[in-house]
Amino acid sequence: VTVEGMSDVMVKLAKCCTPVPGDPIQGFVTRGQGVSVHRADCENMLALQNQSERLVDVQWSGASDSTFLVQIEVEALDRNRLLSDVVQVLSDHHLNILGAHVSTNNDRVALNTFAFEMADPSHLGAVLGAIRRIDGVYDARRITGGKRQHQF
Repeated sequence: VTVEGMSDVMVKLAKCCTPVPGDPIQGFVTRGQGVSVHRADCENMLALQNQSERLVDVQWSGASDSTFLVQIEVEALDRNRLLSDVVQVLSDHHLNILGAHVSTNNDRVALNTFAFEMADPSHLGAVLGAIRRIDGVYDARRITGGKRQHQF
């Protein structure tokens, strides 16, 4: 990430919205911790708009060897081996799973959240598509912040 008008500045990606290359982003100058980069639609960033003197324009820079934190939510009919099938798809895509939260409601709808590292976020569509093809899966989507996001 490059910060407009600044060089050699510490930059960190916000954990609240986990921006990845391709997302529209905005920077916020923190006190003593450099520039925090948020998705442009992040609730926390929207709350900081009244401190316009601390907002900076940021851009994704070229290729890097970095990995990015991605969180997804999978909604499916609860069944035997569902978790195993989802984890197998993530494993087949060579993703490092950092955390998972699994729950089932009274209607037997499973709501599973996964956090993983991804080197190339442009492949996320293929990962979500593969998960959607699992028997019983209603939807799979990226979590970009908000109430359903789990801290792993």
